[in-house]
Amino acid sequence: MGKPKVNVVLATYNGKKFLKRQLDSIVNQTYENIDIYIRDDGSKDDTVAFLEEYIKKDTSGRRIALLDNGGKNLRCPYSFYEILRKCDEADYYSFCDQDDEWYPDKVAWAVERLEQEDKNQILLYYTACDYYTDKGEFIRRSPKQKETLELSDVIYYTPGSGFTMVINERARQELLLQVPLGKELHDRWLIRGAVCFGKVLYDERSSATHIRHEEAVTSGDAGTGNLIKYFVQKEILGPEAKEDKKSLQYFYHTFEGRLNSAQKKILSVFIRDGFSLPNWFHKVFYPKRLRTRTPGEIALRILFILGRI
Repeated sequence: MGKPKVNVVLATYNGKKFLKRQLDSIVNQTYENIDIYIRDDGSKDDTVAFLEEYIKKDTSGRRIALLDNGGKNLRCPYSFYEILRKCDEADYYSFCDQDDEWYPDKVAWAVERLEQEDKNQILLYYTACDYYTDKGEFIRRSPKQKETLELSDVIYYTPGSGFTMVINERARQELLLQVPLGKELHDRWLIRGAVCFGKVLYDERSSATHIRHEEAVTSGDAGTGNLIKYFVQKEILGPEAKEDKKSLQYFYHTFEGRLNSAQKKILSVFIRDGFSLPNWFHKVFYPKRLRTRTPGEIALRILFILGRI
């Protein structure tokens, strides 16, 4: 019996200057049974020409498929979802960002760990990563995550980044192909689904570098100063927290028939619209921490107090 098949899912957009390093790190993986599926999302630079030339010159023996995008600009996460709809079936699916770099054993580590589990359940594996500036300067390693995640851990926080995640075929079917997909990013959507209906596997080893571009700071990769600024601008003063609530509501309504009573009870606290003093009190004084980093947790409690979400 051969080794399990892994499909690498790569969505590109104006990424010509980053892609060689990333693709080289994929084709040079120590794990052998990998196919690479790429969908370009309507790049304005020479990304497609670069990809075609790279595939033509590749001597690794790996299958690299550049999918027809139909002239559509779907944006993230829909470009990833489109690849997962069009690619051949595999045992596992590994998400890939265009401007990062994988360490050689990334896929091998994932397969080794996932193969220890019952594949008749939803499985999601993820790892730590190393943050670098776009000038190649090391910033820090991602914070260590809990070995076992609870639903409260993934309501307002996403422990793993998409490019470190690997899911199995059952996760693809039940969380992506068989349900209507909203605007939620694939990493948050998948990890919530795996926590509720399957199993999440955390590997504290770092499997890839993540390039932090200064013009695109997010709550997941920012330093403390930028993190405070981010939460003030995007959530307390901006619309992002309300959008996150809408996404949480969409998750609830999509899987309402499958959630157990305890999960429904927890989620109902955070998805309810309109003011209710008991519900307001429950959110403000919710006994479990909802975000790992203190500035984010404080921002969230302020939003609860103000009744913004």
